[in-house]
Amino acid sequence: MSLNYLFKMNSTKVKALQKECSLAFIPMGPTEVHGPHLPLATDIFSGLELAERAAVKLEKEGIKSIIATPVTYCHADVTNCFPGNTSLRTETVTAMMEDICLSLARAGFYHIIVTSGHADPSNADAVVKGFENAKAKDPRIKAVYSKWFDRGIVGGEASEAFNGAHPEWDLHAGESETGLIMMKYPELLDMDQVKGLEPNYEGEHLFQRIGEGAKDFIECGAPNAYFGSPAAARVETADRQYDIFSDIVVEEARDLMK
Repeated sequence: MSLNYLFKMNSTKVKALQKECSLAFIPMGPTEVHGPHLPLATDIFSGLELAERAAVKLEKEGIKSIIATPVTYCHADVTNCFPGNTSLRTETVTAMMEDICLSLARAGFYHIIVTSGHADPSNADAVVKGFENAKAKDPRIKAVYSKWFDRGIVGGEASEAFNGAHPEWDLHAGESETGLIMMKYPELLDMDQVKGLEPNYEGEHLFQRIGEGAKDFIECGAPNAYFGSPAAARVETADRQYDIFSDIVVEEARDLMK
C-alpha cells in the first residue's frame, strides 16, 4: 500500500488528493538524547511509525490520509544535560504548530493528529496551545494530540506485549524504543551498549520529580538518559507494541472524523 507523504508529493498529486482526503498526521519528535545506545532521532522515528501504521489501517477502512513533514524539534529541556540534545522554547513550539495546522487546513487537510514520540508534558501543552491558536483563525480545524503514550504505556494497554517487569515505567529509551530501532533501524542501534544496561525503573517517579522541580533526567534518576529495560527489547514484541499503539491512534482518528 502506497502512503501519501506530503513531503514526497508534487502539487498536482496534492490537488487530486484534496477531493477525497481531509485527514493529516503530523509525526513529531525532538532531536533528543536517548540513552547511550539509541539515535537522537528515536522519537522522530517513533512518531513516524505510529502515523504510518495508523494510515495503513485507516486506508483499509476507506479513510485516506496524508503524512505531513515530520516535526523534528520539540521542547526537550530535561535532557539538555547530555551531549547532542536540541530543545526549543515552548513558545516556539506553539507558534510552529499553529502555522503548520493553518497551512494544512489551507490545503484542505483540517482534521489533524499529532503522533508524537516525545512525552514531555510541557511540549504537549505547547502543541495543544498551537492547535487552539490555529482554530481561532480557522474554525474548520479539528486537531488532537494523540494519547497513545498515556494509554498504551502509562495506562497499560500494551503491557502484555512487554518483556520487562514494569512496562508502565518504560518511559524513555527503554524496551519499547530500543525495540523500535532494533526492528526498523538496526544499523543505528549500539547493541554492545544495550547488553550492559541494567533496568532502571525510576520512571515511576519521573513526573512527580519534574513537578517538584527536578531540572533534568539526572535529577530524575536517569544518569544514563533511559527509563525502562533496554536489554528486554525484541523485534517481535516491539512490532506488537506499535500495533497496539497505532490502534489507539486509529481510534482517535475515527472520533476526529465524526
